[in-house]
Amino acid sequence: MLNSSRTVTTPIVLSVSAATGDAELSGELRYDPADPLAVTLAIGTDCDDPVLWVFARDLLADGIREPSGEGDITIEPASDLDSRELRITLATDCLATLLAPRDQVFEFLLETFTVVPTGCEFDVIDFDAEISALLG
Repeated sequence: MLNSSRTVTTPIVLSVSAATGDAELSGELRYDPADPLAVTLAIGTDCDDPVLWVFARDLLADGIREPSGEGDITIEPASDLDSRELRITLATDCLATLLAPRDQVFEFLLETFTVVPTGCEFDVIDFDAEISALLG
């Protein structure tokens, strides 16, 4: 039985390196079963208006093992084989590379797959509501 009403939220600390030095940002991974194929990365959660990036849950899961993604978001294990971090690169007008704790991301994903297992995503989507929303 799916527990599709339970959202999953995991606070994380993101590290960023820049020419001016290293910094830490508050972040959060979010999963809402109402959008079962996606996860949200909220950056700057201690601010009034955090930056939100929404992308495929499978991209995050694949990025734990190997470089994944094209275009705006890529995720890969950090280059150091002993590293316990994931490199998340976000591209818009500029390029931002963040490091996230791999163990926390892994635990977050396990919890999301408990709520909506792989292959069951379409079981929780209300296609009639989605079509109605598209048609206005």
